[in-house]
Amino acid sequence: MRLLYLFSLLLVLFSCNESKKDKASAINEVLEDFSKMPDSVFLKGFAILDTIQLKPVTEMVKELRQIPELQEIGVGDELLSFRLKNGPTMLIRLKEFSSLTKGGTASAAIPSMTILNNKQIEENASNVVGAQHGENRQNKKAFVLAPYLWYFKSDDDAKVPYSKLKNHRNYKGNVNYKSNETEASQTITIDDYLSFNDFDMVFLSSHGSKTCQVVENSEKSNTCYTFISTGIKFKSSELKNLKNQLSSKNVTGIGLGKEDIYLRPEFFSITYPDINNKLFIFSACELGQHGDVENTFNNIIQNGQLFYWQNIIYSDDASRAFGAFYDRMLLYGENAPTAFKNTPDSLKNNLPSFYLEGPIGKQDTIKTTTYLRMTTQGNAMHIIEPISFMDEKTKKELQEGVVYPFEGILEDDEPEEASFTLEFLGYTVQEMEDKGMTFSLKVDGNAVLDHIPFVPDTDPNDDIEVKGGKNEKTTLVTFKGVNLKKDLKKNSSVKLEALFHFSEENYGYQMINVSTGSSDMRIVMKGPDGTINMFFDADNYALKMTHPAENATIYSDEEGFIYMNVPGQGWIKTKMGQMAAMIANVVPMNMDFLALEPTKGSVMHKIAAFAGDITIAKLENEPRAKKISGGIGSEKTVFIADGRVTITFDDKKRLESLVELPSSIRYYYEEQEITIPNAQIFSMPSFQ
Repeated sequence: MRLLYLFSLLLVLFSCNESKKDKASAINEVLEDFSKMPDSVFLKGFAILDTIQLKPVTEMVKELRQIPELQEIGVGDELLSFRLKNGPTMLIRLKEFSSLTKGGTASAAIPSMTILNNKQIEENASNVVGAQHGENRQNKKAFVLAPYLWYFKSDDDAKVPYSKLKNHRNYKGNVNYKSNETEASQTITIDDYLSFNDFDMVFLSSHGSKTCQVVENSEKSNTCYTFISTGIKFKSSELKNLKNQLSSKNVTGIGLGKEDIYLRPEFFSITYPDINNKLFIFSACELGQHGDVENTFNNIIQNGQLFYWQNIIYSDDASRAFGAFYDRMLLYGENAPTAFKNTPDSLKNNLPSFYLEGPIGKQDTIKTTTYLRMTTQGNAMHIIEPISFMDEKTKKELQEGVVYPFEGILEDDEPEEASFTLEFLGYTVQEMEDKGMTFSLKVDGNAVLDHIPFVPDTDPNDDIEVKGGKNEKTTLVTFKGVNLKKDLKKNSSVKLEALFHFSEENYGYQMINVSTGSSDMRIVMKGPDGTINMFFDADNYALKMTHPAENATIYSDEEGFIYMNVPGQGWIKTKMGQMAAMIANVVPMNMDFLALEPTKGSVMHKIAAFAGDITIAKLENEPRAKKISGGIGSEKTVFIADGRVTITFDDKKRLESLVELPSSIRYYYEEQEITIPNAQIFSMPSFQ
């Protein structure tokens, strides 16, 4: 019995190889040049569709065989295909697509070549999609296509990547989501399918199906073709325009239905002969059935991955699988092959499916299973940059333009120092150690840390602190007291670049611009009770407040003491809570919506600290703030916060004013030199 099984298996493998040879020899005949195709041949295919499309399958096959120019006939469970000499592949839909599944029904006639020869995928070096784009690699582009949203509705799995990517810092504002919300909406065009090279990640949710060539006895052969529906509709009255459009755009590798367009794997091999640093996901049925999708992408992917379904997949099962898959790639930061491996088997393997078995027109429905497949070549792709600058106190991502706590006196001809906390994603500490991963840091283009190993954390007293993050693939590392090798300027922007080296060639990357701080300033606060002037000296963190109407002057220092000149006693200083509350009352508007606390100094310093804490980036992420002007060509940026406070930034993106009529706080960036008076500490008398 074992010898008989091996002999049968060899016959199957041999027949598959022979069918591939036959199919390869016919490729040039199938992929026509529409510019050279006679109109008569092109139009005749559509005329035949009109004549036979409503007849039983056996009758259609019989009538097609009578046509002298016929080159081949293929039959599937949802599609029938035929081709005339020098003509395009024509398709007849045998039944409507199901709204529950992603396409047609599978066949058990030939097992997948991957099943027959299931090899273990080797672990390749990691890289990041879009890594070839230099500094702009942070601004990644995703394309999510949902041509059958009107059919799948809430179960369309295209909603998974769109919802998870649209607010991620690497994709924010760069997720192109196109869908047909109704059958007639037609927002997706052939240009969309020709534009995949413009994106780093492509997700296509559609219907997949296949046809297998019919031999003389009306049985299906082992020569089969895979089709992906584009969802593109055209009018039968505009066929010449369609042909001219396909010709002008050099479109090949397609099938044409009565009013819709389908893609064959050859479309991708000709349109995208060299795929590099990209991730493709084609969520449609039967794409793994006959090896043409796998073989095509194995030949055209240089570095990247393609994911697709073996047999029929129910749309809700696909949504659950990709939900977990994207969580592994985004929340854990894993590269696509690792995320695929760590997606639970219950979500990607042995999922319910079915196929039809028996003669054409008399098939029985047989239950089976399906699974998610991966084709991979070259580097294993991360879809995000798996490294982020973090706010050391809040442990949230550092925001663009924020005032960074550099250590030292600006503009004193001495280099500043700073500590940096980075979040590393995608790997456990042990994996980073085993792979020899390192870290580099650049400040204004100059390397201040170069390929520094940071794990394991064996010395608790060194300048590198390693802590666990939100999951086992997240690590927070703080590099303390880094010498920046330059003296920073006041009120200047500093470019920080973090490089997470996976290998000598490949790395994760983040670049962010931060500020050296607000430096010296004069602040004018106006309210119903009069005007208050504040002066801030950034060099010694001293603050002076004058109230002309009261003829009063108050100081505050870095330690939080408040200084007052008391008649008969001279200058005293105190940290009494009552005094802080009194000072807080002079603020002419309610700023609780910002929930900001002074990091040092007294409550008076909170007003000065606004200039560094209230940033454009922070307000853009604040649900209670709305941008009403700003952008390309705008000198100032203005927000409305809480529907009542107008916040304006100047052309240098510095805070200019906070206005809630009739009150306002205005900032003027001017040099200040404040000397704190000598004072006695005021303390409450003892009653012991």
